[in-house]
Amino acid sequence: MKPILLVACAGILALAGCARVYVQPAIDLHPREVIGLIQFNTDTKGELAKLVTQKFIEAVTEDQTDIKIVELGDEAGVLTAVNQTRLGPEAFKAIGDKYNLKTVFTGELDASGVNPSCAFGPGYASFEAKVNARLAAKLVETVTGATVWSNSAREERGVAGVDKSGSSFSFNAEDPEQAYGDMARSLCRTITRDFRGHWEHRGCCGR
Repeated sequence: MKPILLVACAGILALAGCARVYVQPAIDLHPREVIGLIQFNTDTKGELAKLVTQKFIEAVTEDQTDIKIVELGDEAGVLTAVNQTRLGPEAFKAIGDKYNLKTVFTGELDASGVNPSCAFGPGYASFEAKVNARLAAKLVETVTGATVWSNSAREERGVAGVDKSGSSFSFNAEDPEQAYGDMARSLCRTITRDFRGHWEHRGCCGR
């Protein structure tokens, strides 16, 4: 048998024992029915936290398209609505009772600017900065206040539309999607990987 034919036959035999298999998400959210979501909290001003919250919803529902997520608003507003001062077990129970929810997503976004380039004008300083951002989120049971899932991710990326006042940063780009949409999307896809399925090759290369 010619060498080329031998190689072809070996390749066919290898492929015959190799399958591409879809692996379901590690966490199935469907049994949790309707899930509440409190807008992610942040010390920075502007649109970044709101954009990250929306990208988080998109990432969570990418594969689990028929789950229901109720946006409850920002943390301060939610706490006021349930007559609580902090997000603890009592607050989560009150949120569950008021909105008829079994679980709630919450999150924290921390961002800091690194090596900004400046543009000055009357009364303002505009920065295109390399931003180091950390996003952490968790899913909490309202009845017990127990965390049933959590994850976090950090990324450093250059973004536009950053204003600096003293030591604080404000994300107020006219087009938030263009200015820092890629960073928001990347952070959210990283921390929500447990809610998405993926393809694996099995039965080949030693698997």
